Amino acid sequence: MREYLRLSNNDLMFVLETLSPELKSRMDTIKDDEEIILGMLEDSRLFSRIMNDDEIMLKISPKLFFTVLMIKARIDLNREVYTIERDRHHKIPVFDIEKVRELINDDDILNYLIDMLVSFTRTESQTIYYVVKGRRGLRKIKFSDIDVFDMIRLADMIEEEMRFPVYKRIGDICLWLLGIFPEYVMSRSFIPSNLSIRVGFRYKLTFEEYEEIGRTFYKLASNAYDAKIFGLDKPLSILSEEFTIAEKPLNLISERYLVFRKDKWFISLN
Repeated sequence: MREYLRLSNNDLMFVLETLSPELKSRMDTIKDDEEIILGMLEDSRLFSRIMNDDEIMLKISPKLFFTVLMIKARIDLNREVYTIERDRHHKIPVFDIEKVRELINDDDILNYLIDMLVSFTRTESQTIYYVVKGRRGLRKIKFSDIDVFDMIRLADMIEEEMRFPVYKRIGDICLWLLGIFPEYVMSRSFIPSNLSIRVGFRYKLTFEEYEEIGRTFYKLASNAYDAKIFGLDKPLSILSEEFTIAEKPLNLISERYLVFRKDKWFISLN
C-alpha cells in the first residue's frame, strides 16, 4: 500500500464518520483497500469538513490533515493551465504546469512532501558539548532544526556517515520556507547579494539563495548511503533537480488553504 494511504485507526474513523458512517463496522477491511481509501481522501466533503472545523487539530493527526491538502492540491493542479510566480510587485503566469503535474502525480514525491510538512508541526533543539583543543572544560552549542545555518554548522561538525538526516533537513527547511512561508523570505528583486543581511540572530536569505542551498543539500542527501537504505534516493534526487517546481504545490496550499491557519499547524519562525 502507498505510504500516504496508510491511516491510523483514529484518522480512518474520522474519515468514515464524515463520509460513510454505515461503514464503520467494516473499518478493518477498508483500511487495507487502497482504492476505497484514496477515493475517500479525494472526496470534497472531507476537505470541506477539515477546512471548516475550528477544532480539527484535536480530532485528526497532522498526517491526515496534510495528506488531504496535498491530494486536494494535486486535483487542483491537474485542472490548472499555468502557475503563478510573484516578485515584490507583480504576479506572473508561468507555463510550467506540465512539470508541476508530473511531480505532484509521483506518489513517492507526494508522500515525501506530506511527511516533510508533518515534520514542521514540531521542532527540536539539540545541545552539543565539545572540547576545544588547548582549552579547559566543555563548550556547548545549541542547534535548532528549523535554522539553515544551525544545520549547516551541525553537518560540518559531525562524521560523514551521520550527515544524511542533516543534509535532508537542510533541503527540507529551504523548500518549506519557500513553499509555505514565502513572505518570510527576501524577494528575488530585493537585493543582489551573495550573502544576505542579518535579521535578529539569523540571516535572512533571498529566494535564489534558499533555492541554491536546497538543491545542493538535497543532492548531497540523495547520494548518501542511508538514502538508498530508506528508499529516499529517488525522491531526493528529483527534488534537487526540480526544486523550484516543488515549490508550486506548496505555494498553492499556503495561499488557498492555509492562508489564515499556518501559525496553528506549524512551528513559529520567530
